[in-house]
Amino acid sequence: MRKLHLLLIPLVLSINPLFAQDGNSQVSYSNLALQFSTMNINGDAASGFVPSVATSNGFGSFLDNPASVALINESYFNVGMLNSSLEQQNTYLGNTIDSEDKLNRLSNLGFIYELPTDQGKFVIGGGYNLHTSQNRINEFGGRNSESTITDHFEDPGSDYYDLAFETFAIDYATEDSTFLESIFRIGIDYPGITQDARTTYTTNMGEYSFFFGTEFQKNLYVGVSGGLTAGTYTYQRDFLEVDDRNDYDGDFIAGSDIDNILTHDEIDADVIGFAIRAGLIYKISPNFNVGASYLLPSSLTINENYYSSIETNLDDGSAPFEYDLEGDYTYKISKPGQLNIGFAATDIGNFSISTSAEFINYSNLDLDLITASDVGGFNEERILREQEAELDSAMVNDYKMVINLKAGVKYQVNDQVELKAGYAYLPGRSRIFEADKNIISGGVGVNITESILLDVAAQYALWDDRSVAYSYYDDMAGEYRQETIAESINKLNILAGIKILF
Repeated sequence: MRKLHLLLIPLVLSINPLFAQDGNSQVSYSNLALQFSTMNINGDAASGFVPSVATSNGFGSFLDNPASVALINESYFNVGMLNSSLEQQNTYLGNTIDSEDKLNRLSNLGFIYELPTDQGKFVIGGGYNLHTSQNRINEFGGRNSESTITDHFEDPGSDYYDLAFETFAIDYATEDSTFLESIFRIGIDYPGITQDARTTYTTNMGEYSFFFGTEFQKNLYVGVSGGLTAGTYTYQRDFLEVDDRNDYDGDFIAGSDIDNILTHDEIDADVIGFAIRAGLIYKISPNFNVGASYLLPSSLTINENYYSSIETNLDDGSAPFEYDLEGDYTYKISKPGQLNIGFAATDIGNFSISTSAEFINYSNLDLDLITASDVGGFNEERILREQEAELDSAMVNDYKMVINLKAGVKYQVNDQVELKAGYAYLPGRSRIFEADKNIISGGVGVNITESILLDVAAQYALWDDRSVAYSYYDDMAGEYRQETIAESINKLNILAGIKILF
């Protein structure tokens, strides 16, 4: 058996990649490439939601600009935790279902060390820092009078084709066995089916890094970081179709008929790669800085394990028909580079302000389905190259360059307490599907003792999205169609971190 959603790629592309950003099928290669290439959080509570391109805010500042660590005036250990709460409203076939999800995970663990120098500054650091964290959940369902997920199984290019045939989800529509059709359409005007589904996925990626910053010349600071990007992705879907109105009443399968069909999918992936960035900061005056940094283009290797099954239960309660497949697949993603520029005004009274702009061209995403995989032969390699070309063309056409805008302000209440607030505008990355995000954040830093500091920060985001439940070919209309879920998401991230000075 070949990889399930690899074989679905031609089908997805022929539909017209309308949902090329987050609104695509969660397991499409273009959508996974986007997820794995997007940093959406900084695991350091001190610098998590305040730009650090032209100033320093803490251990995680190196993700914005490694030169910023040269502005740190103390040595310390740093550890942090993330709590993420998600509320999602899913609308499908006119029905709305609310769902919730929570997670807790390590957000960073590392150190900063200011080396003694005769003049200037030299600061090093290293450790782990979270930079991509996602948790999404879709629960949806309703009465579908237009299509059934079994329509999706009729394509001979999909491994669902074999699964569905072995479990009577599709069968021959004519006595001469000339073509296959959904079991719910054979010999009947399709009356509809009741659908109930649940889809979840999580992404947890971070960077194990070593970085340094130094005052290269008076008022000119430079820095470099190098790290190993590593993380995991998990996906699970259960899609149930039930004949709860007994519209399909007969004895055409083993003396009975279908009561329900359950489709189950799982994906577990490990992601690994490298990240190298360099930057500089120039002090225009004691209170004003400008900075710039660049994250070099790099590649990620994804090792994926997958499992899919279909189970068909009959009305008479007899043993169900079951069939499954599993395997693994390895592929690569080429990530685009990222240019950051920023400005900071520090210690203006009790205030400090920093801003940044991040330039990322997501149309430069590229997929390699061959190099890291165990290709079976010349013909399979030829098919993979054709799929690569189609995917790369789709990402060039549908993804675009974005400029993420961020701003933050800090207010020093006294020697023990510092207040922080931030705002970010993240434009959608698709040329077709609009999904701009506005994110607000706030936090506080407290000196618990002379050597222990606590930082707590919260980030809130609200946005609309959509995803594809399944796609199918409409024989009557002669075109591909999609069943989609409209989503409204509220997400709250809370970061807490402790610094221990030494």
